[in-house]
Amino acid sequence: MSRMVTVVSMIVATGLMAPGFSWGQVSLEVMTFNIRTANGRDGENSWPHRKDLVVETIERFSPQVVGLQEALDEQIEFLDSALSEYRWFGIDRGLNGGVGLSEATPIFYRYRELSPVESGNFWLTSTPDVPPVPRTGNRRRRGGGRIVTWARFHHRASGRQVYVFNTHFTLRRGQSQLDSAALVSTRVSALPAGTPVVVLGDFNNNAEESDTWHRMTSGGLRDAWVEATTRTGPIATYGDFGPPGEALTERVDWILVGGPIAVHAVETVLHNESGRYPSDHYPVAARLTLQ
Repeated sequence: MSRMVTVVSMIVATGLMAPGFSWGQVSLEVMTFNIRTANGRDGENSWPHRKDLVVETIERFSPQVVGLQEALDEQIEFLDSALSEYRWFGIDRGLNGGVGLSEATPIFYRYRELSPVESGNFWLTSTPDVPPVPRTGNRRRRGGGRIVTWARFHHRASGRQVYVFNTHFTLRRGQSQLDSAALVSTRVSALPAGTPVVVLGDFNNNAEESDTWHRMTSGGLRDAWVEATTRTGPIATYGDFGPPGEALTERVDWILVGGPIAVHAVETVLHNESGRYPSDHYPVAARLTLQ
C-alpha cells in the first residue's frame, strides 16, 4: 500500500506565529534531485545498488526542502522510511492506469521546520487541472502528461511563508517545453506580488542557452546558479552515473527563485562512494535567504 499523501489544505496549528511575524532574514536550504527511476535497465547502477547512497546524499546536505524527479512509488516509500526527519507529498503522473506505476515529482520537507499550508498538483498539458487519461497502446499526449507538485510552506520559527514548485519537463525540446515553461511561469506570476517562490526541477534543456531557460526566466524567476555568491562543482548536472567530464556539459537541473530571496551558495553535488554515484544526474543544492 502506498504511503503517498496529497495535502490539499492544512491549517497551521494553533499557537504558531502569525504569517506576518518575522525575525528578519530566514535561511532556507533546498535541493533538486533527479534520482533516476527504478525501472531503468541500469545494471550495476540500478536502484537497489544506489538507494542507500541517495539517502546518504540527502542526509549529508540536510536541505529543508528536496524536490525529486523520476521517483516511483517503491522509491518514495523507501525514502519515506529512511529519511525520518522528512515528510512528503505528491502524486504520480497517472499515465499507466494505476498509482505508483509512473513517475512522480514529490516534495520532501523537514517537518519540524516547515509546515505545508496548502499544496497541489497540475499537469503540463492543455488541461492542467484535469488528470490525464491513462495511456493505452501507442497513444501519446503532447507534453507527455508531465506534472508539477507545489506547496505553500509556513516556516515555523519565523512565521514566513514560501511557495515551492517541483517539476520534470519532457525530453522533447521545442514547443512542448516552451508550453510547459509558459504554464509554470503563469502559475508563478499569479501569486501575490512580493511572494518568495522557489522552482525546482529537471528541465531537460541547457540553462542560459535554451529557449526553455529564457522563457522560464523572463517573467521574474531568476536562476540561482547565476545569482549565487558562491558556486561549487561543475556546471554540468547530468553525469551518466560517473564523474563529470568534458563530454557532458549541459546544466539541465535548475533551481529558480522569485521574489525577496537572496542566493548565497549553489553546489552541483558530486557525492559518491568509491566511484558509485547516487543517480545519473547530480543533485543541485542551494543556500537561500528569505529577505
